[in-house]
Amino acid sequence: MERDKMTNRERFWRTMRFQEVDRLPFWADWIGPFDRWREEGMPKDVDPFKYFKFEGLISAFWGNPRVPVNLGMYPGYKVEIIEETEDYRLYRAADGVLTKVRRDVKGYPTYQWLEYPIKNRDDWDKFREEQLNPDSPGRYPPEPQWQAMVKEWKNRDYPISIDGGSFYGFARNWIGVHNISLMFFDDPNLIGDIMEYLADFFIKVLHKALHDVDVDFALFWEDMCYKAGPLISPSMFREFILPCYKKVTSFLVEHGVELSWVDCDGNIEALLPLWIEGGVRGHYPLEVASGMDAGKLRDQYGQEIVMWGNVDKRALAKGKEAIDAEIDRLAPVVAKGGFIPLVDHGVPEDISYENYCYYLKRRKEITGYKD
Repeated sequence: MERDKMTNRERFWRTMRFQEVDRLPFWADWIGPFDRWREEGMPKDVDPFKYFKFEGLISAFWGNPRVPVNLGMYPGYKVEIIEETEDYRLYRAADGVLTKVRRDVKGYPTYQWLEYPIKNRDDWDKFREEQLNPDSPGRYPPEPQWQAMVKEWKNRDYPISIDGGSFYGFARNWIGVHNISLMFFDDPNLIGDIMEYLADFFIKVLHKALHDVDVDFALFWEDMCYKAGPLISPSMFREFILPCYKKVTSFLVEHGVELSWVDCDGNIEALLPLWIEGGVRGHYPLEVASGMDAGKLRDQYGQEIVMWGNVDKRALAKGKEAIDAEIDRLAPVVAKGGFIPLVDHGVPEDISYENYCYYLKRRKEITGYKD
């Protein structure tokens, strides 16, 4: 196959369909320790994403061409600073959560969530009316800007995504992990109403975008698992969440979006069959520290699933030998298709510039990318 004659959109789809490809898309990790890397040799005046020659990015956090539709709260709450010291800031965030954040931590900050906006049905009714109106004008960019985007995307040569929404993840953020865990038992009708409303809400908001734009894939977000498994049981997922996934993914397929992904940290193995049943084939980030193994999943599910991630971030901190072992572990999975290796979550502060550059060099070797 002639190298570099494919577009990035063709590479993406051929990879996801387990077809021969000249090389894999060279996507960005969720990288962040730029201040350290600039001290260690990365040019100070460059855009890191252009400097590393990344071609496309998988999330709005990293600048991926993504249809800008707001499926979350809108307009949000006014941020209110309640107390501020040298060590922490206490404030009511835009999502309505009373939040305490440490100010002396480099990299990813440490948060403590103290109070949530939804505690009961009355709170939900008020929250829904104030923050989850599908017809709010802020769900889309202004019409002239929107039409310019639609025109630009008509003949593109790169994939674009759209948010699919979130069920447990959104509700957990508005209710709290402890509170929602009790609510599944104490007020299952309320949980059911929230999930059903979200499914209908997502569909209503997405309808315009899917009418106007030929979208490549939808990306759901949940983060409903930790190191040992899910935060709710598979039976609860089946009862409350699976029907909602089926409803939304069926709508997506009807409107030409055949591929749906879910971004869920932690060990997702217990929920993975349910996501497949719910129409979600793609899975990211497959955190190695939580026991996720792309090779094992490929052996277990074959071409039922596609994957991103699963490069152990801890290996990148250890040095070249550990990086070599990690890349060698994933090379056979890459060769089978349906997989794009990326760091399995954010790149932390303990990864040096030298190690990250070496990791990219090795990743290019197994994905066919030539500088």
